[in-house]
Amino acid sequence: MTSKTILRRAWRSLWELRPHHDVPGGARLAVVSLLALALALGLMTLVAVFGTVDPPGWWWASLLPNVGISLCIMYGLFGTLRLAERHLPAPLVERMSDVRDLRAGLALGAISLSGILLGMTAGFTIVPVVAGFDIGGMFASLPAAMMKFAVFLLFIMGSNWAWWRARLRQQRLRHEALEARLRLLQGQIEPHLLFNTLANVQSLMDYDPPRAKRMLETFSGYLRAGLSQLRATDSTLGAELDMARSYLALMQIRMEDRLNVRIEASDAARAAAMPTLMLQPLVENAIHHGLEPKVDGGSIVIAAAVRAGRLEVRVADDGMGLDTPSRRLRPGAGMALANLRARLQSRFGADASLVLRPGAHGGTEAVLDLPYVPAEEAACAP
Repeated sequence: MTSKTILRRAWRSLWELRPHHDVPGGARLAVVSLLALALALGLMTLVAVFGTVDPPGWWWASLLPNVGISLCIMYGLFGTLRLAERHLPAPLVERMSDVRDLRAGLALGAISLSGILLGMTAGFTIVPVVAGFDIGGMFASLPAAMMKFAVFLLFIMGSNWAWWRARLRQQRLRHEALEARLRLLQGQIEPHLLFNTLANVQSLMDYDPPRAKRMLETFSGYLRAGLSQLRATDSTLGAELDMARSYLALMQIRMEDRLNVRIEASDAARAAAMPTLMLQPLVENAIHHGLEPKVDGGSIVIAAAVRAGRLEVRVADDGMGLDTPSRRLRPGAGMALANLRARLQSRFGADASLVLRPGAHGGTEAVLDLPYVPAEEAACAP
C-alpha cells in the first residue's frame, strides 16, 4: 500500500466514528498535523486581509505560535472524538455517525465543541510560555484572538457538516443500488435451487412412489422453513446451516446409504451474520458434481470456524473431484459459483473470497472466507 493511499484512508477515517480503525495511528496524526498547519495559515491569512498587522516580519514571528495553538486545537478535537469512539457504547457511536439523526448530530457537535475548547485552553495556556510571548499582553488580547479562532472554526465545522451530509447521501444511493443488484443476483439462485429439488422428487416418482412421497413431505417442511430465507437479504450462518441440513435430508432420502453428512460449527460461527443463500449452492454443487456421479456415493462435511476476526466456512466432499466430465459438461456448470463471487464482490469488495480447490482426501473443497460480524452487531448497524 502506497503512502498516498494510507494518507487518503487516514483522512477518511478522521470523519468516521468507529471503535476501531484499520489505519496506522501515525498516519492519522500526520493528517491531523497537516490540518493544523492549514488552520494556522488560514488564520494568519485572515489577519493579513482583515486585521491590523505589525511592521514586516510579523508573519514569521507569529507563525510558530499560531501553528502551536492550531495543533493543540486539532489534537484536542480528534483526541476527544477518539476517546468517545473507544469508551461510549457502540450503539451510541453508530447513531452519532449518522448526522441525519438530529439528536445524534447535536451530541456529536457537543463532543466536538468540548474537544475544541479543551484544545484552545491548552493552546492559549502553553504556547505563550513555550514561544516566549508576553503572557500579560497575550491575555489582554485573548478575547479578540479567541473570537477569530471561533469564527474560523465555525466556518470549518459548517463546511464539514455540508460535506458530510453530501457524502452520506451518496453512500445511501450507492447502498440502494447495491441492494438492488444483490436481490437480482439472489433471484437468479432461487429458481436454480427449487428446480433441482423438484427434479429430484420427479425422478423418484417413476420407480419408487413411497420414497417419492416421503421426499415430497420432507420437501414441504423444507420449503416452510426456507421460504423466509429465500426472500431475505441477510441471514446468519446458523440459519444457512439449518437450511443446508434440510436439503441434505432430502438428498439422503434419494441417495440412501450412498450419502453421509457431517456438520461442524461452533456457537460463535453459527451466530455470524452473512448474506442469505451463500451456503446452499456450495452444498448443491458438492452433491450434483461430486457425489451423485460416483457409484459408491460418499461424504459431505460442512465445517465453520472463527479465526482472527474472520469466518471460514468449508464444504468438502470426497466425490469425483474438480477435473471431471460431469463438472465440465453439465449445463450451467460454473454459473452458481460465478453468481456467488459476484454477490461477494458487491457486498464485501476484496474483503471476502470463495475458493474451490482439491480436497485433502480427494474430491473437492469449497472455502468461503468472510469478515466475522455477530448477528447482533449487524442488526445495530445503520
